[in-house]
Amino acid sequence: MNWVKGFYTKQYDWMDLNDEHMLEAENERLQHLEKFSHRPTQSILELGGGKGYFAVAAALKGYEVTVIELTENAVDHIHKLAQHYHVAEKITVIQGDFYQADLPDQFDVVCYWDSFGIGTDTDQQRLLIRIRQWLKSGATAFIDIYTPWFWAGAAGQSMSFRNGIQREYGFDAEGCRMLDSWWEKGREQDQVMQSLRCYSPADLQLLMNRLDLETVHIEPGGTMDYAEGQYIEKAPLHKAMSYLAVIK
Repeated sequence: MNWVKGFYTKQYDWMDLNDEHMLEAENERLQHLEKFSHRPTQSILELGGGKGYFAVAAALKGYEVTVIELTENAVDHIHKLAQHYHVAEKITVIQGDFYQADLPDQFDVVCYWDSFGIGTDTDQQRLLIRIRQWLKSGATAFIDIYTPWFWAGAAGQSMSFRNGIQREYGFDAEGCRMLDSWWEKGREQDQVMQSLRCYSPADLQLLMNRLDLETVHIEPGGTMDYAEGQYIEKAPLHKAMSYLAVIK
């Protein structure tokens, strides 16, 4: 997994995002958290917090949030965003690898948005064991899972951003992995790529069979209609790009 820090550092540098719009977009995740949590929620652990949009949105709702994030540039942005929105006292940021971070606390919710699948099945199981240890009794984990059916069909799709960044999707059929390549226009030889294992709900349950964890709800996400160039916010599971697994 040597690619991980290099990819996300570049991706966060290259993302052309509006902070206000991104914070508003986190409301759906917060609604899911409030709807499907199995106990009153005060404390949240977010794994791979990225640029901090979910953490700040949750803090604005009154939650106490601990974030583990690997990259320096993302951690810097989390601190700046938290200060700008006056919620720095509600957010604890730990820069590091969530496979190694030493957290003595337990939480009402553990969430991992948008990047589950780094590494091997064994790596996923190691992470799920850690998540179970971080959950209070009766608490809930929320994990975004990429679907194999969508990403197999998306292979070859590409896009360009206003800042000159190019992106293209691929799919490793043998390993059942979504491939996501980014590069600066004219510098394809310097591209960076992430590789994420995709799981059907049945595959996910097989992964968790001996881990004392259970998926109690599947919430399908959206899909992309590439023929029409349109993103559809709600899709049936068999067409969705990903689904939210609610785990106890």
